[in-house]
Amino acid sequence: MGSISLYSQQKYYTKSGYVTFDSRIDSFVPIKAANNSLSAVFDTNNGDIAALAFIKDFNFKNSLMQEHFNESYAESDLYPKTTFSGNLLNYKSKISGVYLINGIFNFHGVKKELDKIPFVVEFFDDYIKITGEFALNISDFNIKVPKIVKSKIPSKMYVYVDMNLISN
Repeated sequence: MGSISLYSQQKYYTKSGYVTFDSRIDSFVPIKAANNSLSAVFDTNNGDIAALAFIKDFNFKNSLMQEHFNESYAESDLYPKTTFSGNLLNYKSKISGVYLINGIFNFHGVKKELDKIPFVVEFFDDYIKITGEFALNISDFNIKVPKIVKSKIPSKMYVYVDMNLISN
């Protein structure tokens, strides 16, 4: 009986997921960065999902902005990673669709509960594709923004996730 339980458990992984954050504000130097090394695991039995991205792996078009982001805002030496762990609500095993996700997002040493974030989950023969987007308030993460640039930093960032997960 125990071997049947182990056999039925199916986890899918990636180490090359794509995640971006974007202010969606047109400016001379837009605040936007991408990371192509998002790691994640998804359990098809219960809809549990966990993801991790290293802060220094976010790449900006402007190298000075990337340096300021890592040193002054994200403080990536103190807080080297961001994580998410959660569960798909009303998950039905191996059925594609839009699922709401609840979970805990951890960035800059602050844990923030996210509720009912819609993500598209698509099941294919040899992989699972998960995509979604959510907004985060910068003020929720104890990020110190100098007064001199405060008017140039938006109050929200939009996070987009796109990952293809494969089984062992």
